[in-house]
Amino acid sequence: DFVSEAGSALPHLKGVTIREKAETEEATGDRAAGDRDLLARFVVVADGANSRVGRMLGTTRRRDLPLGMALRGYYTSDRHDDPFIESHLDIRDAEGNVVPGYGWIFPMGDGRVNVGVGLLSTDRRWKGVITSHLMDAFVNWAPESWGLSPETSLGPPTGGKLPMGLSVGPRAGANVLLAGDAAGTINPFNGEGIAYAMESGEIAARIITQALARPTAASAERVLQSYPQALKDAYGGYYTLGRLFVELIGKPSFMKFATRHGIKRPAVMRFTMKFLGNLTETHGGDAVDRLINAVSKMTPAA
Repeated sequence: DFVSEAGSALPHLKGVTIREKAETEEATGDRAAGDRDLLARFVVVADGANSRVGRMLGTTRRRDLPLGMALRGYYTSDRHDDPFIESHLDIRDAEGNVVPGYGWIFPMGDGRVNVGVGLLSTDRRWKGVITSHLMDAFVNWAPESWGLSPETSLGPPTGGKLPMGLSVGPRAGANVLLAGDAAGTINPFNGEGIAYAMESGEIAARIITQALARPTAASAERVLQSYPQALKDAYGGYYTLGRLFVELIGKPSFMKFATRHGIKRPAVMRFTMKFLGNLTETHGGDAVDRLINAVSKMTPAA
């Protein structure tokens, strides 16, 4: 919409074929008037977690890194304007068994709340979990004050896979950069993707701006190859810690201990929520901010 308002026409192509070349990115698709080619000096691939364009260009996900599966739906609620997000690290199935994942209730401020569950691949049981059933169980277990029920549901939940922790690559080609979910930038601590999609897009824009100033395609490509390291500099250590966290919460014994002894302690939970949400101050801040930032910097990127 912003581009359209600025006066640029956005052609809609169907049946697009992507071909990466040394100096150009070519997209061939059919329109009412027939086939046409679109050539671009640089392309940012940001078409989401399933990234059909990325797969056309040969990207793959590292199978040794965690994968998430999330489902969300919207409900009407009197608490739609609450100032806090409610997170649940001890979600359970219909039988009351702890499941390796998390749940959330996110007030939207417009009469609705966003309700969802995230499931993690670090537990061998995860493939046997039906996410829609887990969602139903979470809604049933949610505090009554939210008013979640089939009657307040605004439609069936939707969801998909969550590639986490920079698990997709390569993230840079001769004239291509991947950003957002297409690059696996989702935070493994909490499944958040929007903020990191925007931040990785900003990093990609900065790299491309530098590449545009280079006189040759070869020198521009060298600039683009700095993009993966720029992402690692921004998220690498923190995301490594996130992957370790995901491994831990996939162990039922750890989750039982953590929920029994940690959740009841406000100081522990304040630290945990700041860590999980990546909400530290990068300059200044309190002792907790400095501790988390120091640990993240000392942890090597995978």
